[in-house]
Amino acid sequence: MKIRLAKLDDLQQLLYILNTVTLDLQQKGIHQWDYPWDHNKIANQIKNNFCYVLLVDKKIIGTFCINEIDNINEFPVELKSKYLSQIAILPEFQGRNFGSSITQFACSFVKGLRKTLYLDCWAGNEKLKEFYSRNGLEYIGDFLEEDYYISIFKYS
Repeated sequence: MKIRLAKLDDLQQLLYILNTVTLDLQQKGIHQWDYPWDHNKIANQIKNNFCYVLLVDKKIIGTFCINEIDNINEFPVELKSKYLSQIAILPEFQGRNFGSSITQFACSFVKGLRKTLYLDCWAGNEKLKEFYSRNGLEYIGDFLEEDYYISIFKYS
């Protein structure tokens, strides 16, 4: 397993992964992400060095983003902290601890920067909330976002 920054050449594979995972989640009743993903949004994340890929045997099987939080008024976050988002692993590779590897990578990354890491999920996703807690993330609380609640976690 290897993690590296995404490249523009990876864009189509990342869109495939994000769209596949989104449809899989929606079939399970989890509506955290909209389908289909916006090509320009992902391209901008890649260009701004926010987007990472997870490779197994040189094949991209997952993706995630770590970007800067400047200010989010609604949530209790520290300024200039980092935000881990869009963790997506192809369904056939799920359940093999790749999510833990991504979380550990992100936690080590922010620890080296002496920053705090935040992440969230749809408040109804109990499985993911348990996963975050098992991986050493502190539950902050549930917060209203548009017409649903999200659960916020942090690592510092």
